[in-house]
Amino acid sequence: MERYTAGYLGNGVGYLLAPRVHAPVTHVDVFLRAGPRYEPEALNGVTHYLEHLLVNPAYYRGALRKLWSALENRGATLGAWTGKEFLMLRIVAPAEAAEKALDFARALLEPARLRKADVEAERPVILDELMRRRYSPQQAFLIVEEALFRGGYGRPVLGKEATVREMTHKEIKAWAARATAADSVRVVVSGDVGEAAMAGVERFGDLEKGEPLYDEGYVEVAPRFVAIPGDSPRVRLLLAFPGPGMNREDRFATEVLAFLSGAGLRSRIFQDLRQRRGLAYEAFGGSLHYENAGLLFFNVELARKRLLEGFQALMDSVRSIAGLRLSAEDTTRAVEGLVMNLLQQAESAQVSRRLGTNWLQDHLFFPSREALRYRRVTPDDVRGIAEKYLKPETMAMAAVGVGAEELAKMMEVMQ
Repeated sequence: MERYTAGYLGNGVGYLLAPRVHAPVTHVDVFLRAGPRYEPEALNGVTHYLEHLLVNPAYYRGALRKLWSALENRGATLGAWTGKEFLMLRIVAPAEAAEKALDFARALLEPARLRKADVEAERPVILDELMRRRYSPQQAFLIVEEALFRGGYGRPVLGKEATVREMTHKEIKAWAARATAADSVRVVVSGDVGEAAMAGVERFGDLEKGEPLYDEGYVEVAPRFVAIPGDSPRVRLLLAFPGPGMNREDRFATEVLAFLSGAGLRSRIFQDLRQRRGLAYEAFGGSLHYENAGLLFFNVELARKRLLEGFQALMDSVRSIAGLRLSAEDTTRAVEGLVMNLLQQAESAQVSRRLGTNWLQDHLFFPSREALRYRRVTPDDVRGIAEKYLKPETMAMAAVGVGAEELAKMMEVMQ
């Protein structure tokens, strides 16, 4: 899996061929450097809007329609995903159709083909998606990210109703031209990769370089407390602390700390709040790492009548994690759990996303190297991370279903 062919075409397009032994199909994934990290406030959601326009066959015409029809008749599938820092387009096709899949992917990256009528047809669909997301379980995390991060990382991937309603066909085409500029494109071909794949990749060589996207530099969590009122008998608390970005050396020890404190039934927060005190059915934590931002988080659902008791227990648990005394056995258990997750990912098609997002940053992702770096983490490293990041004065919180009076009482607990 880790025998890659990687390089750059003359115009700056990065390509990576990653064969997987015995893979039954070929994955063609095109990653564009875009997303809320780079979007101006007035165009928040424009990358996600572009995703909709790129992967809806109803908007294909002429040669693009013929290319897709030929692939679809072979059983090919098409998908996409917008993240904070990227837009991923995925075509899964039989290995013998890999070159045609690459031709189709190249044809998708033509901003000139985006028609005003298609933009208007898709607008109500995206507005409906925004409405559905508002009532989804993910909303708490979306709210806390918006509250915690400055700039692009704090903006939602889907955008906001006002920005989606106002952005114009001209603005979307201009953004598409920047997102599909050669320097912003990485092509990852994985699975059953034959000799024809490179010929297909080379046809991306005629993409124009375009205008580079703005990079806002490293962003940390901002201490902030946000309450979203509600009258449900259940409330949700999401605590967050600053953390390292994906490419910082202390990211590995941070993930070990997050695993020990919040992952699974043996984690500190689960044991403290559910097993010992019966305060929460759901209590977990983890870490999140973008290129230029990161956070440690703890997510708990409580009965409203036990809110203050639960919040006190949660803060006590976080403080105990900050003063964690780890054995080598504890650290080894967490490290091997992370390594196992990593190796499972490396055996699946999901690895392509990790390959692509790293390649957008001009880094090659090697699972074995990542595993080695996890295994170098010591108990002292983990304690150092806890002492560095888990400080109440740098904490931020989103309290979903909590009113102003309840929030004020929770702040008293913080004193």
